Amino acid sequence: MSAGATKQESETTGVAVGTGVVGPSWFFDRARLRRLALSGQASYKSARPFPHTVLDRFLGDGLATSLAASFPGPGHAAWVRRDYAEQAARMGQLQRKAFEGVDPSIRHLLAEMSGMAFIDFLGMLTGIEGLIADPHFRGGGPSLTLPGGHLALHADFNRDRNRHLDRRLTVIYYLGEGWQPEWGGALELWNEERTTCEASYLPILDRLLVMAHGDAYWHGHPAPLACPEGRYRASVSAYYYTARGTEGDEEAHGAIWAL
Repeated sequence: MSAGATKQESETTGVAVGTGVVGPSWFFDRARLRRLALSGQASYKSARPFPHTVLDRFLGDGLATSLAASFPGPGHAAWVRRDYAEQAARMGQLQRKAFEGVDPSIRHLLAEMSGMAFIDFLGMLTGIEGLIADPHFRGGGPSLTLPGGHLALHADFNRDRNRHLDRRLTVIYYLGEGWQPEWGGALELWNEERTTCEASYLPILDRLLVMAHGDAYWHGHPAPLACPEGRYRASVSAYYYTARGTEGDEEAHGAIWAL
């Protein structure tokens, strides 16, 4: 629950709960996330063209609106603009500055996306055990695309080489307040042969997308954004991993106590 939301709003429309203490005024509610995960398991696994789910009004209107207002705009000094052919007019890599100067509410959202309640939710939703967050948000974190920008169809990188982990999930939270369909920017999910777009989701406010990783799981928003000047496609993304194999498990042990 943010400064722009009431406790009642958060408790009835989203999965955040107020604390009544000084500091962050909301945290993910584990019980609500558990119910949401249980109700979405079947649809996640059966979704085409690959496992995914979309959850609208995820945090609740009040909190989402406040987060959108706090999102770093194009003038933020730490943005790195990407004008490559495959991802024109995109801005990202704020994580290289450790999110310096980013509003505390956005930084708190990032922390919650790496926390126990959210990781347990993802594991229950997808059936993937042992998920590991990336607190550095390499390749993820806040992202902003300007008018005319696009993201070509692609399949994501598959390994965290620093930690020797396999990528399993991508999570994207959208903050497009007042986003209009004619502006485009929908995330398109294509079949393995790249002949058909089988699902498409606009980047509207308070929409959460969870999708599986795969080397043929093609996605992007390939058409240039048609939003007016002063508007942009805003999102926060996070990637989740698992460790490979069970080598060394036979030597695992609990705490060794000196009694």
